[in-house]
Amino acid sequence: MSATEFLSALKAVAEPTRFRMLELLLGWKGPRTGPVRSGERGLCLSDLELLVGLSHPLVSHHLRILKAANLVEVERRGRWTVYRPRAERVVLLAESLRSVGTSLPLSADPGSSAA
Repeated sequence: MSATEFLSALKAVAEPTRFRMLELLLGWKGPRTGPVRSGERGLCLSDLELLVGLSHPLVSHHLRILKAANLVEVERRGRWTVYRPRAERVVLLAESLRSVGTSLPLSADPGSSAA
């Protein structure tokens, strides 16, 4: 993952609603109103509206940002649009974040500069 892709994905999930939507796309096990079958990853827009309690335009806006960050993919099923997480990209984001965290020097004094 390039630095630009990493920052774009990090920015996308830094917003609490988008983070919650990605969590739901990755693992929602409850009832669904759309065409997504139980056990299948992903949700339709109607499901996400109900689960996050936001309007259609706001949910669409957040999904566009997640899609632009390559964290979500879209599939048309008749009149429905199904949003699925790109799990491999989410894992890559997590791994990239972990590698940044482990490469930073730790100091006892947060105010001191690394030598």
